Amino acid sequence: MKVPLTPKRGETKSLSNNQKSVTKNKLKVVELFAGVGGFRIALEGYPKKKEADFEVIWSNQYEPRTKKQHANMVYKNRFGSENHSEKDIEHIVQHQMHSIPKHDLLVGGFPCQDFSIANRTHNKGIEGEKGKLWWAIHTILKEKRPKYILLENVNRLLSSPAKQNGRDFSIILHCLNQLGYAVEWRVINAADYGFPQRRRRVFIFGYHKKTPQFKKMSKTNPKVWIVKDGIAAKTFPVLAVGKLQNGKLLKNMEEIQKFFLKDKVKFEKAGIMMNGNYYSNHVKAQYD
Repeated sequence: MKVPLTPKRGETKSLSNNQKSVTKNKLKVVELFAGVGGFRIALEGYPKKKEADFEVIWSNQYEPRTKKQHANMVYKNRFGSENHSEKDIEHIVQHQMHSIPKHDLLVGGFPCQDFSIANRTHNKGIEGEKGKLWWAIHTILKEKRPKYILLENVNRLLSSPAKQNGRDFSIILHCLNQLGYAVEWRVINAADYGFPQRRRRVFIFGYHKKTPQFKKMSKTNPKVWIVKDGIAAKTFPVLAVGKLQNGKLLKNMEEIQKFFLKDKVKFEKAGIMMNGNYYSNHVKAQYD
């Protein structure tokens, strides 16, 4: 809806209320591991679009063991320093959780080095120095309970660590399930959808049980959600290849750590998890 530049007499108040309503309806976003702002550009546009449905209200970027914070310098130059933190996220969740505002959507591409295939010989997964930053995300989710989650990592997260294929992703799903989230995941290769780069990443979407998406997923056939009704499927169309795999998460963290090898879990490229049950399918991009 276009708002006239010069309101008629008596319309000033209603226009002001309308503008407040537009601002109020935006999804408030916290951006972790912000880098140079890739998530923010996708959500708000750059320059920031007034009609964007999202508003980043707090961000964090910090690279440990690095004197010169190049990514942070770029981020601040592009978006400014207001509501931006350049401290270690682990320090923040332990001592300054109050500084993170309540929000609707938590986004972040959490560090991937401990899951990456390039680091296979020294792969420590979620127990590695950077892999353990998952627990900072978990603490924020536990405290703030945003409605939605959107996380990104290397596709090898689904099979990490090498000696316990899929254990780390099982832990992440277990944590999100305990916090009341349903989860949808998808490995997306940019090259499959017309971009000039072979870049495979897993995207993890979380919907809290109070959201309409959670309720809709609970009433939808898992395979239909994976290939048709889910956010990933609607944005990046796919065809299912092979049979739908399914299973149940182990009951607690101790069981996952101790008995995971016996479970022989395999998470395919696309899947969902709800109420401790998971379903996954190998998929092929359907792109013209």
